[in-house]
Amino acid sequence: MNGRVTDDLNEPMIGVSIVEKGTTNGVITDMDGNYSLSVKEGATIIYSYIGYLTQEKKAVAGVMNVTLKEDTKTLDEVVVVGYGVQKKSSLTGAVSSVKSEDMEARTITRAEQALQGKTAGVQVLSASAKPGASPQVRIRGISSNGSCDPLYVVDGRIASDIGGIDPNDIESMEVLKDGASAAIYGAAAGNGVVLITTKKGKGNGKITYDFQYTAQSLGKVPEVMNAAQYKEFFLENKKLTQSAFDTYWDGKTDTDWIDEAFESSSMVRHNVTFQGGSDKGSFYLSLSHLNNDGMIVGDADTYERLTGMINASWKIKPWLEVGTNNQIEHYKTQSVAEGNEYGSMMLSVLQLDPLTKPLYPIDDLPLNMATIYKDHKNMLGDGNGNLYGVSAFTGNAEAINPFAMRDNSYTKNRGFNINGSTYLNFMPIKGLTVTSRLSYHLASTSSYGVGQSYYYTDKAKRDWVEVSASDYSPTYYQWENFLNYTRSFGKHNTTLMLGTSYSQNRSYGVSGSKKGYNEDTTDMWGNVINRVSHLGFLQNDPNFFYFAYATSDAVKDISGGEPTYTRKLSYFGRLNYDYAGKYMAQFSLRADAADLGAVEI
Repeated sequence: MNGRVTDDLNEPMIGVSIVEKGTTNGVITDMDGNYSLSVKEGATIIYSYIGYLTQEKKAVAGVMNVTLKEDTKTLDEVVVVGYGVQKKSSLTGAVSSVKSEDMEARTITRAEQALQGKTAGVQVLSASAKPGASPQVRIRGISSNGSCDPLYVVDGRIASDIGGIDPNDIESMEVLKDGASAAIYGAAAGNGVVLITTKKGKGNGKITYDFQYTAQSLGKVPEVMNAAQYKEFFLENKKLTQSAFDTYWDGKTDTDWIDEAFESSSMVRHNVTFQGGSDKGSFYLSLSHLNNDGMIVGDADTYERLTGMINASWKIKPWLEVGTNNQIEHYKTQSVAEGNEYGSMMLSVLQLDPLTKPLYPIDDLPLNMATIYKDHKNMLGDGNGNLYGVSAFTGNAEAINPFAMRDNSYTKNRGFNINGSTYLNFMPIKGLTVTSRLSYHLASTSSYGVGQSYYYTDKAKRDWVEVSASDYSPTYYQWENFLNYTRSFGKHNTTLMLGTSYSQNRSYGVSGSKKGYNEDTTDMWGNVINRVSHLGFLQNDPNFFYFAYATSDAVKDISGGEPTYTRKLSYFGRLNYDYAGKYMAQFSLRADAADLGAVEI
């Protein structure tokens, strides 16, 4: 079958999707709206295009011409823009919208992931596979001002991070792509803007529970050599001799390091909501718990998050409404080394030879490990009488046993965020709404890291213990006052928005570390003739890896402790005009003044 797809004006439609229902058999129309598709007579064919009503038709032999009609409901849909809302049909800028139904049944842990595949031209890049990692969002490509991240605005509040919002609690996400649509936020919107509106209460009273279980496994990885191939390769290239294999390989070990280092894991999310609403007001209460165990064997990469949301509004008078939107988050994370040439666990998995076992009993060590263990009792193991295998074939390469890499150091992070806004809408006359909104952000983030004393090779070792800790506690508030006025004169329709904003951010953090050191005695030529290692802590035991148990000679370092304030005062406005819904124009302005400085506590 073949045919042509046109619109109501009999103009050809380019890129219309034409698919046989229930299959992946499909095509798109060409520059002239023409298409050709091989199907059985009587099959159901689906014609779809954004902004047009989808049609289904039974296939017949010969020509099938189709006329698609505009989806007027979509054009009348209201989307959020900066400091207001507009109908899609009256937009002059490039705005994409993602609704709550688009996020349902999707395996996502962070709000940014909801944009993937749902907004044309927006790239969502996952630079890390660790649980809870923030993806990179690119709306306007790569910029040159030091950061490519978009500006996030949650219920009117400027946000630096949206990881604490459960995707189930989002009503809609609007992406302001071009300069015209994002201009109302000034220079801060140079990389685009993501507007997030959280849910409001609906209905007479409803309780919902949502449960999601996701199984995770490692995707496609490069194929590596097995033991026989490894031996053959090095013998043919004369990099190793047969005697080396006879001495250090038992002839049976064939380790698949990918299977050893990674395991199938899971993500579990619970979400319960309580909501209700009427003409007078509404309330929305949500509680969510997410637990994501990463794919590294053990519990070295985990992400746990507990979030809550409270949204409420009430019309005290027909001309006066008050409301509040609040999000609370508490999180804990732990991760392993990744994403760099040195110390990347994945790199070690791919480079380590298959002739080495993951574990060896201390009383039955191979020759190369027995020699090392004789002089270095701080070799890492599983704590059950086994040591992590050390390769006799890779030499001093950066690739080490992934379990030794996992356990020689670790970092734990935890913190909380309290975000929200309280607003007042004053409607003195028809078409005029005056809004006063106070937004706030309180947070605390603490980090605790440990580098254990260990030995693997001469290049992979640490002769002391190093403990670091930090705490960062920013506070932010934003006070905005603006008005929206809508007026129509015959076929002339206008909307005016004017406002002002003042914000202040206080950043305060402190970090420190304590660690041991090597005391060297050198000869007159600078050669080390004697080395004494100072552990820096009372015992080489995880129970003593805290500042309180550092020895008096431990090397200390501390930074921060000075609060920094950033303030911004802004004026902004926007005028929208359309004539009979056909001819539209938009004018925007914004002026910002900023101040940065340190002030006494």
